Amino acid sequence: MSTYTTAETGLLAVLQTYGFTPDNSSRGDFRVLNNEGVAQAAVLLQAAPSEFGDNLGGGRGAMGKRQQRHRIACILFQRRAGSDGENYTALATMTDAVIAYLDTYPLLSATSGVKRAEVVSASEPRIRRSSDWLYQTLLVEVLTETAPVLTESIR
Repeated sequence: MSTYTTAETGLLAVLQTYGFTPDNSSRGDFRVLNNEGVAQAAVLLQAAPSEFGDNLGGGRGAMGKRQQRHRIACILFQRRAGSDGENYTALATMTDAVIAYLDTYPLLSATSGVKRAEVVSASEPRIRRSSDWLYQTLLVEVLTETAPVLTESIR
């Protein structure tokens, strides 16, 4: 079965081909924001419970396969430097570029079992006076499909 971890790892790998590195991107580890020289960062978190079924693909039959839907929050960070307007523009530019880049990887670089990955929403940018970071969250939905081997025995 394709798991949430498989989907999240595949998404992180694609983000790292975009230009993020292990120093400024992670799966659930916000400590990357503390790394020296990091001006932009991405942190992935599970955004909702995973779903499992035979017909999660919007009416497309699974033909004996099992489908899973995973939702991943991709939180993009921009370090404050200069004016809020400059930081806001840098965050918006990065967010648009990441969305456009992810649109070119609907299978997450052929991650095992991925049928479709897409950005389904982007939050408004968040600016907090008490923080060194501005951030914006993308919701990425990943639909996976597996062919289970059925095992039945006579009882």
